[in-house]
Amino acid sequence: MGLFDSLREAFSTSPEWVGKRFEKYVLDMFDDKFAIVEQTHSFKTNQDRYVESSMNPDYVFRHKPTKSEFAVEVKYRSKLNKGMLDWSNPTQLDRYKDFAKKRKIPVYILIGFCGYEEEPDDMFLIPLEEAKYPSLYPSVFQKFSRNPKKDFYWKDGKLY
Repeated sequence: MGLFDSLREAFSTSPEWVGKRFEKYVLDMFDDKFAIVEQTHSFKTNQDRYVESSMNPDYVFRHKPTKSEFAVEVKYRSKLNKGMLDWSNPTQLDRYKDFAKKRKIPVYILIGFCGYEEEPDDMFLIPLEEAKYPSLYPSVFQKFSRNPKKDFYWKDGKLY
C-alpha cells in the first residue's frame, strides 16, 4: 500500500473505511485470551470475487481458557435515525439468527456510537436475541451500554 492509499484510508469518511477503522478499534479490545476463528473478508476481496461467508457476522472468536465460541457483528453509527438506532436490515437480521441457530453459538451486536469510529462516545454490546428488530429504540439498546475504552472479557458464558 502506498502513501496515498494510507492517507486515503486514514481520512476517508466512506462507510467502508469508517467500518474498517471501527473494526480495528474493536479487535484491539480483545486480548490474547481470544482467538479469531473467522473474520469476514474485506470489501476489496469481495469486489474481486465475492466470498459467501462475508454474509456471516464480522468475527467468530474463541475464548481460549474455556474454548467457548461466539460471534460479533460490529457496527459504528454516528447518530440516530428519527430517534431509532438502525443497525441492520431485515435480511441481515434473519441471516444472523440462522447463523446462531446453525452454529449453536451466541451472537452479539457491537455498536460504537457517536464520537469517532476510533474513539466512540458510547458502545453497546447487545445479545442478538435482544436485538429483535433492525432498528432499536433507545430503551432497548441503552440497557447494553458498556465502557468503550474497556477491554472485553468472557465470564460465565457471556461476553462483557
